[in-house]
Amino acid sequence: MKRFFKVFFISLILINCLFSSKNLSAQSINRLPQELQSLVSNLVKKDKSVYNCVLSVKSVDDSFSWSGAAGIANHTDNIPMIKDTPFFIASITKLFTATVIMRLYEQDLISLNDPMSRYLSDSIIHDIHVYKGIDYSHEITIKQLLAHTSGIADYYSEKPKKGKSLFEIFLENPERSWTIEDTIDRARNDLTPNFQPGTNVSYSDTNFQLLGKIIENITNESLHKVYEEYIFKPLNLQHTWLINYSEPMINSILPIADLYDDANIISKIRYNGSYWADGGIISTAEDCIIFLKALNEGKLISQNTLNMMHDWHKLDFPLQYGFGTMYFQLPDFMNSLAQIPPLWGHSGSTGSFLYYSADLNLYMSGTINQTDSNVKPFFVMRKVVQLFLANI
Repeated sequence: MKRFFKVFFISLILINCLFSSKNLSAQSINRLPQELQSLVSNLVKKDKSVYNCVLSVKSVDDSFSWSGAAGIANHTDNIPMIKDTPFFIASITKLFTATVIMRLYEQDLISLNDPMSRYLSDSIIHDIHVYKGIDYSHEITIKQLLAHTSGIADYYSEKPKKGKSLFEIFLENPERSWTIEDTIDRARNDLTPNFQPGTNVSYSDTNFQLLGKIIENITNESLHKVYEEYIFKPLNLQHTWLINYSEPMINSILPIADLYDDANIISKIRYNGSYWADGGIISTAEDCIIFLKALNEGKLISQNTLNMMHDWHKLDFPLQYGFGTMYFQLPDFMNSLAQIPPLWGHSGSTGSFLYYSADLNLYMSGTINQTDSNVKPFFVMRKVVQLFLANI
């Protein structure tokens, strides 16, 4: 996520050509599904780095609902991508994990100001945050983990001196297995904390691995069981599960969509054991919208608790972060070109996205299954917004 929008403005100009459109004001609402399908199909056709794509759009009042896909989901067997194809939602998982934490908060089983040391053994947290000779490991709070203000190093994307990121190591050795403890140990042993807890913000997958451990210790249940009890089953998310740990409610013959890094299929690394509370859920675009809609409508946590999750602070421009939630808003001078309203939800490093526009009362979800660009999904959503505004 740290490289997420470093070239956003330049990309905005360059990719604008790919998604440019003629005057759509004369189109009727009956053409909107066709235009959305053209958007998805043209993306796969014109952008050689996007091999498959799925998109789901739903209005708050359910007056409009559409899902579509394009491309090849499974290259080996030449299976086409369809709207029900499951995919790796990556860091959208963090929104699920944060929702569980907030449920535990509402049940008075946890306080957000509690130190993580209250719920985790010393074997897990010892020396996880030693900054300028001072050990803050036992002082970091639940809130700081949720908000990425802990300062704990990101086991996934950060590099030790003269070393490689763990993602790069995964790509070099996709057969190797990793445990959750391995990821936490890497943050402790190979990387350096970024700042004193609570003094800055730095996106870190390690924070959510620790939150997953906290959930398990409080509930005395495996994380996938907690997801099922708190979210999957109540919402009847039939095609959503935690990789390596559970199965979907309804078994599907559809393969999980291939994931790409540039031109290379890298799906195998998602099974190596490391993807968990930070990014291990598999789902569909429609299931994701069911989840976000329920969260937004107070069916999982109260509106007051959701407002707490929306305590925004700067992350990487133009993203802000709350408690496991992202907020996207461009300044006026850029929005005059981009034409994207404020959005909240979460994105993933695989090109996955799940967002809600309060201005339009519209949910959008999907993926481009490509780690090479985290900007393109926002251009997809931008185009959706343009089409929606032109047809209402």
